[in-house]
Amino acid sequence: MKRYLELDKKVFLKKFKKISENFYQKLCNYTSDPNDENIHDIRVSIRRLESAYQILPKDVRKQEKIKKYAKQTKELFKLNAKIRDFDIIGINMESRYMDKTKDLVMTLKNARSEHVKNANKLALKISHQNIPKIPKSGIKKSKLAKRYLKILDETILDIHKNSIIALGDEQKINELHMLRKNFKKLRYTLELASDKKTTHEILQNLKNIQDTLGEIHDSDIIIDYLKNVDSDSKYSEIIIAEVSHRSKKYNAFVTAFKKNPKVINFEL
Repeated sequence: MKRYLELDKKVFLKKFKKISENFYQKLCNYTSDPNDENIHDIRVSIRRLESAYQILPKDVRKQEKIKKYAKQTKELFKLNAKIRDFDIIGINMESRYMDKTKDLVMTLKNARSEHVKNANKLALKISHQNIPKIPKSGIKKSKLAKRYLKILDETILDIHKNSIIALGDEQKINELHMLRKNFKKLRYTLELASDKKTTHEILQNLKNIQDTLGEIHDSDIIIDYLKNVDSDSKYSEIIIAEVSHRSKKYNAFVTAFKKNPKVINFEL
């Protein structure tokens, strides 16, 4: 796959600028209204920004302003991950088991409010800072290309390792979650490539697999949460139903994954 990819310095810097500006816009939307849509958007924009930062040569990545900014955005991502979990559990409980989970949903909404306050403080702090400028003259084309291929190598290797384990056992929750993150990273890294025509098909395939793994992960979040609060078996029937629902999604994922050799072999 790599031999078809080319990371042009000018194109990369242009995309980096666009990704940074998009992040700032999503950040403003989020601080104005941290609803589930804006939380999703800020998380995606942070992932794209993080992928772009990782491509930068080491001497640029380690500059204090860039390093600090990247660290703050990663912390914001973590804070919003918990809020998203609350939203996923709450939305599913309300839509599928409303009569049995009213008290649980109320507890989730209260916990969400507290987490939003902390996340919003950090978001506002970041929004008041200038986006660090990337020194164009300090980036050599050869180093950029070498770093890009290294990230691709590492990500593809991680996918192979995690897929071997995850495709053989649906109880390998951590490997499935890591596989989802691997596919996201690969997708966002490939988006930085210069040739859109070359990467279009595989990007769509990666998005489809990522979405399916996301649905499995949502079930894992729900099941884990209910097991932790189900001290008197109040939600045992819901847990059983969710486990069955997850199993169907996992089997569909395995079947779809094995039927798509282009994704498995990362061919373009």
